[in-house]
Amino acid sequence: MFKNDKEVSALSELKHHGIIGQKWGIRRTPEQLGNLSKKDSKWIAKKSDKITAQAEKKTSRELNKYADELMKNPNAVTKSGKLSAATITAYNRRKAELMSQSVSSLRSPSGKVIQFVAKRGEMGVMIALADEGYNMAQLKNGVWSSGRVAYKKTVLDKA
Repeated sequence: MFKNDKEVSALSELKHHGIIGQKWGIRRTPEQLGNLSKKDSKWIAKKSDKITAQAEKKTSRELNKYADELMKNPNAVTKSGKLSAATITAYNRRKAELMSQSVSSLRSPSGKVIQFVAKRGEMGVMIALADEGYNMAQLKNGVWSSGRVAYKKTVLDKA
């Protein structure tokens, strides 16, 4: 039935495929999972356009200078005349960084910090709420339009 001893030993081992430290029957709250509270989701739905517009206005001059620098690179445009993926990614990262700095003092009703995350594969940024001290470097490769973090299977709650 078994070809070798490795198959027998693999069947005799007990493996755990759950979340380390989680107790049986105890579920995590939506806040622990990173979901937005009702108060935050209403607040962000109401104010996200205004916050984004103000942040873009504050950073537009510096972003235009950065775009000019990017376009001086001979690899910025492909042979077909479109912007290269590297150029788009670099621009989005810089835009997200500058816009996040411009709204660094702004907080949601629950105290979460407003951050901008670079989109991947298309021009633009996405607004997100994060806990104080959240390591945004985890999202350095950007987020797809579906909300999935690039190179990870996790999905962000898009605000």
